[in-house]
Amino acid sequence: MNTVLLVRRNKKILTLLYRDNRLMRAEVCDETESVLDNIYLGRVKKVVPNIGAAFVEFLPGKLCFLPLKDCREPILANRLYEGTFQGELKAEDEIAVQIVRDASGTKEYGATADLSFAGKYLVLTTGKRQTGFSAKLSKEQKALIRVLISEEEPFRDILKRYGLVVRTNVISLLQNDCEPCSEYADTGIQGSVESQARVKEILLREVTFLAEQADNLKRNAPHRTCYSILKKSETPYLKALQNYYEWEYDRIETDDDKIFHELKQYLNENHLEAMLKKLVFYQDEMLPLSNLYSVETRLSEALDRKVWMKSGAYLVIDRAEALTCIDVNSGKCVDKKNPQEHYERINLEAAEEIAHQLMLRNLSGIIIIDFINMKSEEANRRVMQRLRTVLSRDPVKTDVIDMTPLGLVEVTRKKGKKPLYEQLAEQ
Repeated sequence: MNTVLLVRRNKKILTLLYRDNRLMRAEVCDETESVLDNIYLGRVKKVVPNIGAAFVEFLPGKLCFLPLKDCREPILANRLYEGTFQGELKAEDEIAVQIVRDASGTKEYGATADLSFAGKYLVLTTGKRQTGFSAKLSKEQKALIRVLISEEEPFRDILKRYGLVVRTNVISLLQNDCEPCSEYADTGIQGSVESQARVKEILLREVTFLAEQADNLKRNAPHRTCYSILKKSETPYLKALQNYYEWEYDRIETDDDKIFHELKQYLNENHLEAMLKKLVFYQDEMLPLSNLYSVETRLSEALDRKVWMKSGAYLVIDRAEALTCIDVNSGKCVDKKNPQEHYERINLEAAEEIAHQLMLRNLSGIIIIDFINMKSEEANRRVMQRLRTVLSRDPVKTDVIDMTPLGLVEVTRKKGKKPLYEQLAEQ
């Protein structure tokens, strides 16, 4: 049974994804204090042309880093946008910015002036009037969605003003029986005329709602005072749940009455019937839900420097200011007869475990992996291919760059929320 668990821990809400009783992903959510994805009317403090960025004060005393390339069609409160903006941002300009990256260590919050309004299946964007698709969608699925979008006049009208990104979750709408699909399956299922009409209705309802939000914000922003919140994102744990793929879980379970009723209301208001059917309220005073799923033990393992694998080999994960280092060790796994084949098996297993740990711990930035050295170039290629395959399943953009002459593999993972160890440390 694959389950999304929502439980309270030290005045925070944990959103945990379990697959066959193994913790796959974890997020620590605050009900009120997160600024991530909020849209503010900030004030430009300084423009630095040589790095192509500006520093914007979005709340009193809080700065964010704004790349100028993310200012295609900015919303300004103190003057009109004249159509030739990039590079012309000035100190004291009042500009709408969306916080897209948490502050971490010595780094400020990351922001963009190209605003986005996210739904379950679609993301509406300002500044870039193009239609994009999740890389997880097949060519057939993309083609079907393009046809459905092009058939409706409201879609065409909205796309004249905004860009649109079709999210991976739309795959669940393209299944004939509406059951969760297999992981990243390239099905290309189009379904009956009736099911296509249902998909079109759901997408049209969502894009209309998102466009109304964007229109209202653009209309009202110039009349708001500096540091105002123009749009507050959903409660963090609701947003975390929204970002999980529907086929990743069979049930949504909580033992907290308030969370249960907030979830039920949210799913009803957003017409997410399939998710609503999976919602379960756990009631057993003798065995708390956290104990049933061994939450504390799983979180402790997710913070441990050493990660044991089934073969008896293990990983060592070390964090530094600039990067994360992962070392693969053979440990208790020994095979003296065929050492090179043995090392390849360990490295292939390690590639799977590394992908899991990056998602679970939300490690980002530069990641350096030291696999066990192998003499065969063909074996190295197989390990690199396995690593690329498993990392392609990561919802966060992750790239395998190359293997250096020293045999170190370079990986980058896009920064967003804080790593799990920082989220738990703040409790």
